[in-house]
Amino acid sequence: MRKQFVWLLSLLIALLFVASACSDDSQNTSSDDGNDTNDGGESGDVITYDFFDASGPGEDINTSETTIGKMFEEETGVNFDIEHIVGDVNQKVGTMIASGEYPELLNAEQSTDAVIDAGGFVPLNDLIEEHAPNIKKMYGPYLEYMKRDDGNIYIIPSGASHGYVKPANLEQGAWWIKRDVLKELGYPQPKTLDEYFAIIEEYTAANPEIDGANTIGFTALTHDWRFFALSNQPNHLAGYPNDGGIMIDMDTLEADAYPDNPETERWLKKLNEVNDKGLFDQESFTQNYDEYLAKITSGRVVGFFDYRWQVGQALDTLAEDEDPYNDYMGFPIVFEEGITDQYLDPVGFAASPGIGITTAASEEDQIRIIKFLDHIAKEETQKLITWGKEGETYEIDENGRYYRTEEQIETTSNTEFRDSFGFSYFEWGWPRMNGLYEDGNAVEPPKQQEVASLMYDDGDKEFLEAYEIETFTELFAEPEERPWYPAWDTPIETGSPAQLYEQQLDDLMKRKFPEIIFANPSDFDSQWSDFKSSFETLPYEEYENVITESVKRKVEIYEQAQESAE
Repeated sequence: MRKQFVWLLSLLIALLFVASACSDDSQNTSSDDGNDTNDGGESGDVITYDFFDASGPGEDINTSETTIGKMFEEETGVNFDIEHIVGDVNQKVGTMIASGEYPELLNAEQSTDAVIDAGGFVPLNDLIEEHAPNIKKMYGPYLEYMKRDDGNIYIIPSGASHGYVKPANLEQGAWWIKRDVLKELGYPQPKTLDEYFAIIEEYTAANPEIDGANTIGFTALTHDWRFFALSNQPNHLAGYPNDGGIMIDMDTLEADAYPDNPETERWLKKLNEVNDKGLFDQESFTQNYDEYLAKITSGRVVGFFDYRWQVGQALDTLAEDEDPYNDYMGFPIVFEEGITDQYLDPVGFAASPGIGITTAASEEDQIRIIKFLDHIAKEETQKLITWGKEGETYEIDENGRYYRTEEQIETTSNTEFRDSFGFSYFEWGWPRMNGLYEDGNAVEPPKQQEVASLMYDDGDKEFLEAYEIETFTELFAEPEERPWYPAWDTPIETGSPAQLYEQQLDDLMKRKFPEIIFANPSDFDSQWSDFKSSFETLPYEEYENVITESVKRKVEIYEQAQESAE
């Protein structure tokens, strides 16, 4: 009797396992290409992974707490606890490397190469080949760019270009001036650096205080890795795009590190003069990122240079202000007339930074995560991430063109809605394309003419009419074709002379630039000579060689892809 009971019990358990397996199979969902995405464990339970995002501050959240994140959870059986960076990125990631303890998914930003060199990221080649057809389709020829010297892909970046669409509004670098200033001075249009600071000087002299506090003529962002917002300025003023701390010769493709160039000297001399006139923010080299953003939203700052994506939090806050004159307008400033500005990014591809799967993930976890990322890379998912839900956040006309009503534009511009829906957490940092979808609609709604034309409120229209333009980017030149763009994403081997140069240059600039800018004008030449002498001891030639080699490799891959397409 006991044996019969045991046998019956075993049979019952076996039948339960079969039933459970059948039940699980019925709950799995498949992507359009037949790639199963719901692998939430044998029991069908949702699996949560940790994702540390060093790209910027934000509210820590589980992706399922957002509308589209919940949809992805239901479709894939996976969600992520997102932790954002607080404090120094290198220190935080350095602790991970030292301990060997990583989250399963990681965006290490400028510490990406260090994590790769430490063996913290797993190679993605086989995972992409076997489980990610949508990633393969989205990134196409860029997959070759993504390979490191060892032939492995460790990082999936955002921004696989699929054609060029000129943005209606600024997304990249510009020299910003408060709208109230422009209105008071009769809507001047500065084109050169001298004209830009002349406006700041004139307004500040007439308005030494704003809302009872001292007016700040010009401030700068120098905190931590964001120092490039200051050090990139001479590059842009000379008519080059954001290739980083390097200028690329359009004909020879040779890289030139410009910190000791005449352009940098000219720019520092101007800031030194501006400081001598009391127009340069004395806290520029001591304020942190949050303090910088708060200062801009305070309304006390007349002007600053920065990239729209980096200062967007402050500008978005000002755009929601009832007073349209508290907002800023950006201009494509150059050293002198005759220089063609290159502030708008050309079609390009940055292979780093991005997200990578770490050694904290088991082989089974790696497959689940890559399938989740592949689900993100599907074009229909991309449209959900950038446009949202048809009938709720956008409409489609009889010609298949996507558009938003004024009410939808207002809703999707609201920070609280963007957070709850998931736009804030998914529209960047994950696998992402830009440019155009296969049906011809712009990937990003603000670049769709039907949306751009309705995005401007009465305050915007006042300035568009004053400058006789239809969009705010109309003042900016079209970008020239640069197949290597951007050069700054070149992988630099940790411990190499090129990597040593980057660190030593960063230290040198952070130490010497404040001294040069704050110096008595009579001491400028000696301060500059001091900096230049120190710079020349750095292994800059090794850095230039690494960038040049990368640029030429990118151009070669691009030309081969063009030939194959023909």
